[in-house]
Amino acid sequence: MSIYVVAIITPAPGKEELVKSLLADFANTVKTNEPNAVRYLVLEQYDGHEGELCKLVVQETYHTQEAFDEHFKTEHFAALGKLIGEGGLLARPLDIKKVRPFGGFESR
Repeated sequence: MSIYVVAIITPAPGKEELVKSLLADFANTVKTNEPNAVRYLVLEQYDGHEGELCKLVVQETYHTQEAFDEHFKTEHFAALGKLIGEGGLLARPLDIKKVRPFGGFESR
């Protein structure tokens, strides 16, 4: 059964472009090194209100729970976590949610 994940990332003010760059690079690393990660899409909210913190959303899909678990054990995940955690790059803690589809469609 596929595992669906949504991660909400809130960069610290002034760190938005750096965090976006890190996440874009990370997505490419996941694509290259994690064959059981079938989707890793990084999105940016663009309709926020003035003064509202930037929000980034990562939509992830893994073939299995094991593939999802392995994602957290990779060297590249540890490196990104350390950089973001120690670099003061986030305004709020990372918000990761496992979700499941119950309606709609993914593609035509």
